[in-house]
Amino acid sequence: MEMTLQQIADLVGGTLDSAAPQTAVTGVSSLDEATAEQVSFLANARYTNKVATSDAAAVLVQRDYTGKGALIRCDDPYRAYRDIMVEFFGFREHPFTGVSDSATVDPTATLAPDVAVGPYATICAGATLGAGCVIYPGVFVGPETTLGAGCVIYPNTTLYDGTIAGDRVTVHAGCSIGHDGFGYATHANDAGEVFHNKIPQAGWVVLEDDVEIGACCTIDRATMGPTTIGRGTKFSNLIAIGHGTKLGKHCLLVAQTGLAGSVHVGDYCVFGGQAGIVGHISIGDGVRVAAQSGVTNTLPPGAEVLGTPAMPRSEARRVMVSMTRVPEMRGEIKRLTKQLAKLTQRLEALEAETE
Repeated sequence: MEMTLQQIADLVGGTLDSAAPQTAVTGVSSLDEATAEQVSFLANARYTNKVATSDAAAVLVQRDYTGKGALIRCDDPYRAYRDIMVEFFGFREHPFTGVSDSATVDPTATLAPDVAVGPYATICAGATLGAGCVIYPGVFVGPETTLGAGCVIYPNTTLYDGTIAGDRVTVHAGCSIGHDGFGYATHANDAGEVFHNKIPQAGWVVLEDDVEIGACCTIDRATMGPTTIGRGTKFSNLIAIGHGTKLGKHCLLVAQTGLAGSVHVGDYCVFGGQAGIVGHISIGDGVRVAAQSGVTNTLPPGAEVLGTPAMPRSEARRVMVSMTRVPEMRGEIKRLTKQLAKLTQRLEALEAETE
């Protein structure tokens, strides 16, 4: 596929600056790797110095960008980059249509006419699959599970019984959705033996419209009621969600984040990689949790925290700076301790002379 710079500018609602309108473009790449037949983008100010040295035919920048070069000025360079990628490459085309002869579909399941079910997938009793759903090979769709229109479930994913997904939900390979939550009542018998007695997990999981779950994620069903992933929320890979947790809409969770049970998360929250959240707390709208942070208390709306235990970003940075000075501070404490000991000895000697 080929487009001119003028066509690209029109596509993203941008304007050309010092760029030849009829220059042919065949793709998109980073500032470092773009060739004269590709466009690039500046979405992070840290890479501003790379614009002047890039070989790109033109660079997507903010309208108020003050640098020079072959530019396409637009409102949001990263969104513009996304739109160009869609134009050039589109999204993955699924490799099969219809219901495979090797798939197992219970006669009581309801499938829209255009549903695609891959080899060796299993659709259980009472399941409902909406228009345009695609079920990849090896997927298990449990009893009474409901999928809205346009859902895509990638290979070897398990949707336990009663799972509810809205429209356009995507679940990537190897996920487990709706398995039993980690619920046990610990009890000692008369002999003093301690047992962890399983509590029935009678709830379910709800994935609202436009949720996307990365590969190898796990979402527990609730003990009672739903575990809910709010509309438009996106997971990276290896995310674990405990039973009864409720995430708001349009949250972002980066790889290896874990939320314990019964956490209530507001809308538009962001969790960095390997963030850990204890159970039974609330996290307000717009909270940002930095990578590898451990959140142990309720957070108000708009909070930005990092560290373990997590603390306000400005305070955590001071703590981290102090940590780098610990060896120096230890040496200084030892020196001062010796000085204090000498002064104490002299003071005691003076007191003894005056007695």
